[in-house]
Amino acid sequence: MADLIQSIQGSIYINLIYEHRYLFLIKGFGMTLYLTFLSFLLGTVIGAIFCRLRVSKISAVSKAIFWLKTLFIRLPTLVLLIIFTYMLFSDSSLDTVTLAIMAFALKTGSYISDIMYSAIETVDKGEIEAARTLGMSSFMAFRLVVLPQAIKNALPVYKNQLIITMQETSLVGFLAINDLTRASQVITSRTMDPYLSIIITAVAYLVIGAVSGLLFKLVEREKHLRLADFKDELGE
Repeated sequence: MADLIQSIQGSIYINLIYEHRYLFLIKGFGMTLYLTFLSFLLGTVIGAIFCRLRVSKISAVSKAIFWLKTLFIRLPTLVLLIIFTYMLFSDSSLDTVTLAIMAFALKTGSYISDIMYSAIETVDKGEIEAARTLGMSSFMAFRLVVLPQAIKNALPVYKNQLIITMQETSLVGFLAINDLTRASQVITSRTMDPYLSIIITAVAYLVIGAVSGLLFKLVEREKHLRLADFKDELGE
């Protein structure tokens, strides 16, 4: 038992304390959060734009957006990162982190556009007609009837997309960006002791996912209450 405790203490020292290696993990954790949430927020904006253009009455615009988002979805994320970094913007003054965020945002936005489009299609057309009968404009009916229900229907898949985006950010180590996964690899390469740093990395990803899930549950509960109140006003 004493040998086990001593071994654990030695592993903690060599992996975290010596040369302040814990700072690698802290900085990597911060970079992972930065990449994940900024890419996801920008991806949400891009997804909303793609979704709006996809339902455009101009056929050429609708088809162009459909094939563009299909291209981003079908390209492997690592290949997309390489294209952005070493081909499209190889001579650009943009740093690697910015290029990675752009690639992740377009990839995420393409998925989110599908999520939004599918959620909007699930809204009962009868409720839209009822709202219009009450004197609402088409925009007001969309904002007050379609959008709340679409958000409610999309949230379960939407929050999963955040987890997927977080997982995909682990690929930036190939671009020499010091995220959480790369920090773990750097420590392992110096200590030849992979267990502790990998366990810490895995726990950190699980914590990010758990906290994100909790936040989405709070949002989902709030949207559900607002939607219920609105339906009561309509007399349903």
